[in-house]
Order: sequence, then C-alpha cells, then structure tokens
Amino acid sequence: MRYEIKNIKIPIEELKDDLAQYICHNLKIKLDEISAFNITSKSIDARKSHQDEINIIFSVVFNYSKDIKKGKTKWTIRKEDEIANVSSQIQSKERKFSDKAPIIVGFGPAGIFAALKLAEYGLNPIVLERGKDVDARTVDINKFWQDRNLDEDSNVQFGEGGAGAFSDGKLTTRVKDYTCKEILRKFVDAGAPEEIMYLNKPHVGTDKLRGVIKNMRNQIIDLGGQVLFNSCVTDILIEKGQVVGVEVNNKENYFTNQLILATGHSARDTYEMIIKRDISVDAKGFAIGLRIEHDQKYLNKIQYGKYYDHPKLKAADYQLAYRDDVSKRGVYSFCMCPGGLVVASSSEKGSVVTNGMSYYARNLTNANSALVVNINPQDFNNDPLEGIAFQRKYEKFAFEIGGKNYNAPVQLVGDFLKGKVSTHTSSIKPSYKPGTTPTDLAQVLPEYVSSSIRNALPYFDKKIKGFADYETVLTGVETRTSSPMRIVRNKETKESINVKGLFPVGEGAGYAGGIMSAAIDGIKCAYLIAASV
Repeated sequence: MRYEIKNIKIPIEELKDDLAQYICHNLKIKLDEISAFNITSKSIDARKSHQDEINIIFSVVFNYSKDIKKGKTKWTIRKEDEIANVSSQIQSKERKFSDKAPIIVGFGPAGIFAALKLAEYGLNPIVLERGKDVDARTVDINKFWQDRNLDEDSNVQFGEGGAGAFSDGKLTTRVKDYTCKEILRKFVDAGAPEEIMYLNKPHVGTDKLRGVIKNMRNQIIDLGGQVLFNSCVTDILIEKGQVVGVEVNNKENYFTNQLILATGHSARDTYEMIIKRDISVDAKGFAIGLRIEHDQKYLNKIQYGKYYDHPKLKAADYQLAYRDDVSKRGVYSFCMCPGGLVVASSSEKGSVVTNGMSYYARNLTNANSALVVNINPQDFNNDPLEGIAFQRKYEKFAFEIGGKNYNAPVQLVGDFLKGKVSTHTSSIKPSYKPGTTPTDLAQVLPEYVSSSIRNALPYFDKKIKGFADYETVLTGVETRTSSPMRIVRNKETKESINVKGLFPVGEGAGYAGGIMSAAIDGIKCAYLIAASV
C-alpha cells in the first residue's frame, strides 16, 4: 500500500538528516519494512520565531504492507490514490502526421515545454527563437552590464530560456494542476536539484537554470526537434483564416498548419505585427513600480530570530500586499529575490528596465523585490499598443534621468517618502549594474503610482519592522511584470478565436505569470495538438 503522511512538524533543533528513521520511530514501524520513500513537500514555519520557535513541516510518501496507526502524532495519514497522468489519456491511435511540423515561436518556458512534449510524441517541432543560445546570450548580457553595450535581440528579455533564465528560477505557482509534478520532474531530469520536487518554494537559481535549459534543448533535438536561434518571426502567414506559416528575419518562410506563439512579455514588435494582422486581442492590466533592496541578514533576523544563521534555513523572503484607499489600487511585492541582484533588463535602446535575479545559493549581501502598483486597461484607453507606449514612456524617463548611459535612478526610502533627491549613499550598496544615479524617483513614475507606494511603505514597515528604514534603497523602474495584451483564444482548445492553427500561450500571450504557469500552458497546448492529429 502507498501511504501519504502530511503535517510532519519537526522543531528545527530536533531535525536530523535521517527523516525516514524519525518517521518510522514515531509511527512505531520498522525502517526496513518501508520502501520507495520520498519527500513530497518541505516548508518552514517561522511564525513563532519571536518565541524562539521554528518548525520544518514535511509531507512524505512510501510503501508499507500493513496498516499504520496514528498513535500520539498529529500527522495526517492516508492511503494515497494513484493519479493517472493526463498525457496517458491521449490515445495511442494511428496518427496521420502532417508533413508540416508544428512551429513554436519563442524558447522561454512555454516554448521549451511545448517543444519537449511535442518531440516526445514524435511530432518533430521546429523552434524559432529571435535571440541567441544561452551561452552566447550570457556573454552579451555581461557586455551590457559592464560596458553598456545593449544588443536588442540578445539580452535579459530575449534569447534561449526567455526572461526567466536571468531571474531567480522560481518554480512556485498558485495554479493547482496535474502537470506540475511532470514539469518539475523534467527540470530535475535536465539537471535541476532534486529538492525542487518537494520544497514549498522551489527555485533553481539562474546559474543552474542555464545548464538545465541547454540540456532540455538537447533532449528536444535528440527526439527529432529543431531549435533555430537568431530567427525572429517577422510575419505570420494566414490564408482564409488558417495559419499556413511564418516569415523569419523578413526574408525566409517556414510553412506549417500549427503555430504555437510562445513569445515573452517584451516582444513588442511581435505584438504590433499581430495587431496589424487582425488577430483578435484584448488589452490587459499589468503593474509598474520600483525595486527595493534590503540587507539579507536583516531579513533573516526578522524572520528567524536567533536562528537567523542556522545552516538548515535558507535566505528569508517575504510577500506583501496593500490596498491604497486614495488611488484604489493594489501595491504588492513581486519577484522577490533573496540574496540576489537588481539587474539591468532593457531590450530597447534608450530605456532603463529593472528586474531581480538570484543564484542558487542565494548568498549575496542584498535581498531585493519589486514594489509595483496595478495599471488597469483604462489607464491606456483599453488599447494594447497604448499599453506598450505607456511602459516605454517611463522606461525612457528612467534612462534620461539616470544620465542617458543606462544608469538606473535610485533613491533612499526616507528621501522618497519626503520627496527629495538623495544626497548621501546608504550602508546598503545598490547592486544594479552598469551603475546608479541619485534622483527623485517620483519623476519616473505616474503620480498615482509613486503616491501609492509612499502610502504602502509605512504599512509594510508595520508588517516587517525596518522595511521602510531611511537608508533602504529604491531603484527604478520595474515595468515588465506582464504583457499589456492578451491574444484571445478558445478556452478549451487554446486556439485563436479567429485564426485557425494559431495557439497563443505563455506570458506574452497573456495567459501566464512566471516560469511554472508558462510551462503549464505550453505543455497543455502540446497535449491538445498531439491529441488532435
């Protein structure tokens, strides 16, 4: 019988390496009588750290031939029902494959997992990625950060792995979906740490994620797929409401009847082409704001108390939200990166864009997070192109105020709250490269955004004491939280409502918000295509 044990709460001082032995001892069963032991969940409960109490909470599964009695434990014990993998529901019928392979535009999370699944089904997908492979892309990004030399097709937004390849590699999602375990397993099989299968807040780290992405690419190729870099789709070929192919780099055509559009949220020229082609789209809200940096050790002390440097605890994070009574807008933390960096993420010349990034160890001096405010479609006249113009406007403001050299404008929280330019440096050194310029950040944001953040900071300070200390650093601007448009599609088939054979997926299409949700959308689209041929 397969058992699942949940809510195994262990005080951190009692935590040993042999978890299976600990569980068997408490259940009064013999260790050598269980098999296939696996951790399925691990989380930290630090709610009582002020009382010097921190617990680690596990869920596990294992095989055991006898009945288990709960005894004195407060654990939840049940016999686990086996859940059929949905991919097995795709009948092994004789398929009449088209001689035109499915084409996938974009090689971020949605494109990677769509391509991998289609390749596993023997459909030989062709991936067209405008940027470079992840190694060449890394060279270009470092040149930009060091020498201010921006390549508009090879940067933090564009290239193999998408924007997620240069972030924290977070694999958390609020979506409860049957594909999550399959996706995590594919990450592990490609080289990600095994712990992502059970950690409550799994992450890979940008340093490890790059190797994982390369391994996935090689898997796709080994299975008969193709991955073509420096291949920007400049037009979608449509005849009588049906996709028939794409134009690449303004000169070469590739033909297909099944096109997965998996571009990221920054493919603005692609959006413009889509609208020009009369593909049905809607305006969609997003958020903009600033990055805030704290000393990571300070956050660890706030969350973990006397255990702040305990080797079993990882860098502390947080999640905050506030509703501003004046602007009637939400203010919230976004893409929190413990022990990480604020990174230059521009994809267009003459603009400054910030994002956050952490390596696997999350052991750098600063923690950072975006503090962003909701932007509604009404703020840009329900027009996706005006939404793009809205983002560009403030990215250009940041570039100009930063010194027109890709420096990011920065300000101390205390000065931001007072509305004055910072004149002295902080004990918290901004991590953004190429460099920073002190300024008044209200100049690079709409008034209702800066005022909403001002109102939120004292509230956040009550939640995390010292969060809004005077010398805490703010860096601008954060504008690429999500796409300002959604490509309208059929809910069941994921197909465009007015162009047959076009499957918009992931963040750029407006249906995801992170690595996991984009991967889920891509892999589900592949299921549907495989089942239909």
